[in-house]
Amino acid sequence: MNTKRLKEELDAFNAENKKLRITMGTIVVMGWCVFLIIIATFTQFDFTYYVPWIPDNVDGNIFKLKHCIYIPQIPVILFIAALIGKRFGITAVLIYILLGLTFFPVFALGGGIGYIFEYNFGYILAYIPAIFIVAFVLKDQQNYWTIAKATFLGILTIHLIGIFYLILMAIIHQDPFSQVTGWITMQSGTKMVYDFIFGYLAILFSKPVKQILWLSMG
Repeated sequence: MNTKRLKEELDAFNAENKKLRITMGTIVVMGWCVFLIIIATFTQFDFTYYVPWIPDNVDGNIFKLKHCIYIPQIPVILFIAALIGKRFGITAVLIYILLGLTFFPVFALGGGIGYIFEYNFGYILAYIPAIFIVAFVLKDQQNYWTIAKATFLGILTIHLIGIFYLILMAIIHQDPFSQVTGWITMQSGTKMVYDFIFGYLAILFSKPVKQILWLSMG
């Protein structure tokens, strides 16, 4: 196989997956992606940052140190969308969801069919349309602008659906409004900034990984 043909076939192996077929290789890759989601679910990073605030006294510090416990699940979802596209990416997410609702505690708070009533389950369901949107935006080309656009739209989709589902569960459980706003801030506050930064980098990183997978699968 000459270099020109290799490049043409590699370019064809894009987020739309026109050249990808269901083979043992793609099944293994989807299984690997499911494993990545599970690993990301139980991985935490503690980020600290300063925010301006009004001190109690004149000599007080005008900046306050805050902590953010970050779980990199959303960047992994964007990585999967860019790596194997909408068809196989959505399949991988569906496998993850089915595992969590049936046999294995692969969600952050456990598993089982009752998890559909958890406040954060909407964020998990939102991975499905997010993968579709990210893969659609990236299907023709992957430059810095389209990657930023795909990252933004994917993250916005996840958080909007997640917030809507959270509010719906709060209404069902008749929770006070103040408590709901606190949950939304915790789930979709500063974390959205980290989602964009790491999500953008994850999509960039998907390209060399895609090349390695393409070569390994022949």
